[in-house]
Amino acid sequence: MRNSMPRRGLHSMQTRASRKAVASLQTPELYLKLTSLEIERSRRANELENLMERVHKLQARIGTIVEEQEQLQIRIAAQQGSTPANLPAPASTNNSVGFTY
Repeated sequence: MRNSMPRRGLHSMQTRASRKAVASLQTPELYLKLTSLEIERSRRANELENLMERVHKLQARIGTIVEEQEQLQIRIAAQQGSTPANLPAPASTNNSVGFTY
């Protein structure tokens, strides 16, 4: 006599992973995911703040370099008896690197 129930093969077996994927997340798991996202957001915000501080320091240093170049050109011009306009201009003071703050 034949069994009326079909045999279960590998394709019909459910593993714990497939049950978990199919089932919706439970409340504690949702809180865990929410917490991990909040921690990541906090870390990224700190990274961004540190990066912006570094950019401002670099821009300030570039500004002081340009000022020093201008002062040196004036001293050179004074020693040579010419005007600073005859000397090559320092590099552009445009500090933009293609992004805004």
